[in-house]
Amino acid sequence: MNRWVIKALYLFTACLLSLQAFAAGEGDKAQFSDYYTPATASPATPDVEGFIRRWTILEPIAKTFSSNSMLTDNFLSEAMAETYFKDQYTVIPVDGSKAKVGKTNLVWHSLDSKLFFVNLLRFAEGYGKEYFQQMYWAVTIIDCEEDIENVRLAGGANSGAVWYLNDKEILRLTNDRDLIVDDCASQRVTLKKGRNILRGAVLNGQGMATFCLRFLDECGEPVTGYTISSLLKKR
Repeated sequence: MNRWVIKALYLFTACLLSLQAFAAGEGDKAQFSDYYTPATASPATPDVEGFIRRWTILEPIAKTFSSNSMLTDNFLSEAMAETYFKDQYTVIPVDGSKAKVGKTNLVWHSLDSKLFFVNLLRFAEGYGKEYFQQMYWAVTIIDCEEDIENVRLAGGANSGAVWYLNDKEILRLTNDRDLIVDDCASQRVTLKKGRNILRGAVLNGQGMATFCLRFLDECGEPVTGYTISSLLKKR
């Protein structure tokens, strides 16, 4: 099937699911369990289309801005330069650990998304948090048996997002945008043998808050030859 047709089908599916969830009334409210399951101790893998579904996500941080159209390159640069919590660019959070933002302790949650995209609005709602005008931080661990060279991180988001691989920014999505599969892609990078840390933040003012990410090879095909894990507390 033509790649653009596939992207259009993904967009249609994402929009349909998002609109259904957003429009649901109190009597027919979408449930957290419709979107997430807790991460397990066993490593996960990308899905058949290469999408990364396992993430450790921090409860959202309030970020005031009047419109998603404000999420310009300069705005994102200033937002990401601000310190919100200790070791925000180096921490590998454990499920249930806390980050102190101002006087508030926010909790990290390790989850597997049931969909190819991560629904941050439902994440925030599920933990009783505000979901508009928020910044969402997410981290995942990618383990490779060998170097995987010349791949690109491809992603989509509502609305602005910045992503880092092994502490280096590789992908930025600006302005008011909808969730579109492979909307933007990074330059070529290498997933190194061993542990790689993918982290980033999504900012959203109003409407749905979602993101999807996967690695693509030089032919534009999904990369799936790695595992994904989270740090879980010992029982």
